[in-house]
Amino acid sequence: MNIQDKWNPDLYERFETERSRPFFDLADMVHPQENLRVLDLGCGTGKLTKYLHQTLAARETVGVDASEKMLLVASQFADDGLRFESGKIEENPGEGEFDLVFSNAALQWVTGHEALFAQLRLKLRPGGQLAVQLPAMDDEPVHILAAETAQEFSRELGGYVRRLEVLSPQGYAKLLYKLGFVKQEVKLQIYGHLLPSREAVVEWYRGTLLTAYESRLDAHTYERFVARYQEKLMELLEDEQPFFFPYKRILIWGRI
Repeated sequence: MNIQDKWNPDLYERFETERSRPFFDLADMVHPQENLRVLDLGCGTGKLTKYLHQTLAARETVGVDASEKMLLVASQFADDGLRFESGKIEENPGEGEFDLVFSNAALQWVTGHEALFAQLRLKLRPGGQLAVQLPAMDDEPVHILAAETAQEFSRELGGYVRRLEVLSPQGYAKLLYKLGFVKQEVKLQIYGHLLPSREAVVEWYRGTLLTAYESRLDAHTYERFVARYQEKLMELLEDEQPFFFPYKRILIWGRI
């Protein structure tokens, strides 16, 4: 099956304010220090990577993303000490060691977090920091119904179902301890978003989770997929305007 890059920067940033809040909270967990070398995994459009680079007064920041469409937008933010490059998180991008490995809402796309976090640990210099934010929505109807819809389109998807393999907050705390992090903070945060309507929830996921299905389907079949997903979701969500959308995220910080 030909997997296409279906990330849409404009669609993703339609909810820029809501998506940015956990980024800023995660950035606040980082302990500033001089001459930081920073790796931002899953940098997306690069706008927030630039903020991180400037706020930390980093010596060098490398933003990495697998989407060429996102990197095309990010290239406009490249500046002295800030650069962007193509790479997949599971392929261990970013040469050398870093003082900070940062990742906002990206590691959930990679399976095997025990091995992944061990890999990230090896990229840190002595005293280095790890800061990660992950959605924790797999047990919510918005994700469960996407998986159910995928099963209805099993033939077209070749049996593919996107499941996010995110650990519990306790699981990440134990993992950091086992990996030798001497200081850590792990917390579950619920962000309450006011969206225009319940239909906006579908638009939210068209910019993230549903791209995994869009990349595997032709345009017509994908629109049928989205319509079926929306039909199932509307049966559960209250018809309110504005629509209150609580979103769970795990914020992780550790220092070796």
